[in-house]
Amino acid sequence: MSCFANGSAVQLFYVRELSTLAATTISADETGSTFADSANSFITSGKFAVGHIIEVSGFAEEENNGKFKIATVAAGAITVTDVNGNAVTLVDEVAGDPITITQEGGIPANPLFKPIRFVSEGLTPNVTQIESQEINPSRQRPPSRGGNYSVAGEIAGEMSFASHDDLIEAALQGTWTTDVLVVGSIDRTFAVLERHTDIGVDYIYRGCKVGSMALAAPLGEKAGITFNMLGKSAAEYTVPVGATFGTATTSDMMVTTNGSFTEGGDPIAYATEWNATIDNGMEASFALFNREAYCISNGVAVVNGTMNAYLKDGALWAKVLNEAETSHIIVLEEGADSYTIEIPKVRYTQGQKQVAGPGAVIPQYTWSGGYDGTTSMRITRS
Repeated sequence: MSCFANGSAVQLFYVRELSTLAATTISADETGSTFADSANSFITSGKFAVGHIIEVSGFAEEENNGKFKIATVAAGAITVTDVNGNAVTLVDEVAGDPITITQEGGIPANPLFKPIRFVSEGLTPNVTQIESQEINPSRQRPPSRGGNYSVAGEIAGEMSFASHDDLIEAALQGTWTTDVLVVGSIDRTFAVLERHTDIGVDYIYRGCKVGSMALAAPLGEKAGITFNMLGKSAAEYTVPVGATFGTATTSDMMVTTNGSFTEGGDPIAYATEWNATIDNGMEASFALFNREAYCISNGVAVVNGTMNAYLKDGALWAKVLNEAETSHIIVLEEGADSYTIEIPKVRYTQGQKQVAGPGAVIPQYTWSGGYDGTTSMRITRS
C-alpha cells in the first residue's frame, strides 16, 4: 500500500441513480396505500428508500400506476403518498401481472459502474459553518459547527469519441435520438465513485447532476470538456459484492487542427479560439432538520460563450455593431468519428478589439445562444 494517495492512482466511475424492480409478486392494497411484495425484495433488490419518487406501471387498475412518493419502506411493503406528500388512495389488486417499479435517486442493487476519462477532478463537500455568537469571559469563540452541505466540483477531460456521452446527455437534459441530442428537461442524477486504488479507499458522491458543461476549442490544442457537478452528499463507500466495472473507451483525443467552423452558414478559416457553456441554473436546496441537501433544483438552460478571430474584414465586427443574428457550427473530428456542435441562434453581445502593437488584430467576441423554437444547442455524433 502506498504511503499516501497519488493522483495517478485515482479512478472515477459513475452509475445512474435509477433503481428498477420488475416482478409478478407485487400487489396493491387500498388499506394504508401500500404496495406489497411477497418476495420481500423492495430493499434487497429494489434499493427503495423513504422520500424517493417511484414510478409504477403494469397494474390493471390505473389508480395503482403513476408516480408516488415513498412514505415507509420494508422488505415486503411500501406505503406511498402522492409526489407532494399528500394522501393517495390505491385500489386493491392481487399479484400476478408483471409490475415494474422505478425509483429515481437509488443506486442499483448490483451497479454497473462506468468509467470517466478525466484529466482533473475536484468533487468535494461544501459545508456551511455555523458560528456561535455567545459572549463569554474567555473572549474566545467556541468551535464552529457544520451546517448544511452539498457536493460541488468539476470533472475536466479531453474530448474523445463516445467517452462522455452519458454526461453530455445529462448536461443537455435531452436524449440521444439517432445520434442527435438537443436541449430537453430530463433531470438525471448519478452516483460518482472515486477510487483511490493505491490506499484502498473509496468515496461515493450521491445525487450528482451536471450543473453546467463547458466545451473548449483552443488554437492548435486538444479540445476540452468540463462538467461542473452538483450533488447532495459525500461518504466513504464499500463497493457491493455484485458490482461490476465497465471498460473505458480507447478513442484518441480530438485536437483542433482537425474539424471545421461555420459561422452564419459560411465556413470561417480564421478563428483562433471557440468556447461554449450550457448552464442549467441548478442550485442546492435545503430543508429543516436535514444536513445534506434536500435536492438539487433545476433551472433555465442558458447557452453562451466566446470566440476569437482575426480581423480579416469587417463582416464579423458588423454583426457586433448591428446585433445581427447568426449561427455557429463547430465540428470536432478524429479519424472517422466526429461531434458536430450547433448553436442555431447566436448574437454577439460584446466585442473587444484592441490594438497593442504591430501584430495581428484578434478581436474577442462574447456570444449568446438563444432558443430557435427547437433548441439552443444541438450535438450530433457520427
